[in-house]
Amino acid sequence: MNDSGSGTDDLRCIEFVSLVTAYLDGQVDVEQRRRIDKHLEGCQGCQTALDQFQTVIRLAGRLSAADVADVDPLIRDRLTATLRVPRRR
Repeated sequence: MNDSGSGTDDLRCIEFVSLVTAYLDGQVDVEQRRRIDKHLEGCQGCQTALDQFQTVIRLAGRLSAADVADVDPLIRDRLTATLRVPRRR
């Protein structure tokens, strides 16, 4: 991980974590995307974290209403809000 932040243009891992959802949603500006992409090129830890986020989102998107029927509604709603996964009808 690259937590040194030695240059003014360096993105720290903690910053990546705070931006990962917006990054995946395409809601970061061009400069932020450039900094994140540069950071990911040199930080295996953050690349692994990004891969894990993408896997969770992909798998969660495959869940049906029957798959989550027995999940506590509060937990289900929090997960849905966190992952921004559209509910299947």
